Amino acid sequence: MASRWLWPGTLVLLALLGGSGKTEAATIRDPWDWVETLQKQARTQRCTLSGFLRSDPVPAPNGDWRVYSRLDMVASPNGQADRLTSVLFAENATTQELRVLYQSVAAVYAQEDPLDFIMVLPLAWQNNTLLAREFDGLFASDIAWDRALVWSPQTPDSSIQIWQPPASGYSEILGWDPLSEGRVLFRVGELGELPRLVSVGSDQTAQPLAEPLDRFPPQGIDWQSALPLSTGSLCRQE
Repeated sequence: MASRWLWPGTLVLLALLGGSGKTEAATIRDPWDWVETLQKQARTQRCTLSGFLRSDPVPAPNGDWRVYSRLDMVASPNGQADRLTSVLFAENATTQELRVLYQSVAAVYAQEDPLDFIMVLPLAWQNNTLLAREFDGLFASDIAWDRALVWSPQTPDSSIQIWQPPASGYSEILGWDPLSEGRVLFRVGELGELPRLVSVGSDQTAQPLAEPLDRFPPQGIDWQSALPLSTGSLCRQE
């Protein structure tokens, strides 16, 4: 699962040491390393740990908006209460207005069919339309899938649209389809079968692509520092 989140950029992890309030910087490329570090520390210290990551902003081509995401992680001693949620923000470069475009808390903590994690990050703009990736699933399992979050600030309601391929064993978003403007490229497949490429648009139709899988590597971003959610100790004894 972690290999799905390897990006060219890096992030700086500030990990709390034994609840002392001291921090140690470590450079990592994969946000799942940060998730797994918090989980391991929670098991070792036998307490609940929490922290967050914030991505570098992805600016719109016209310079009007900068979009970034924040990941909030809670790791428990036995792993049963581990949860990862995300919030997607847009900041207006002129007015400094800050909008919450999307947040996943309700889905992760739902009464019925809750998820363990929803990881969201902005990927890239096409013209002045943003594409973000939402990665959903359950920890310690093979249950995981991707959805595309699409935002056009110039539309009247400027709300997030959710695009996804038809139901399959798994789906991984690769970025904007370079062969068809206004569509998103996914790698999909059934467990035990070779994956295939499909292009999905706003009408939710999936067009198959007869292209080599390695022609379209996933798009990535850089990450900023991981900071504790509070200035006090992160370690909460159970």
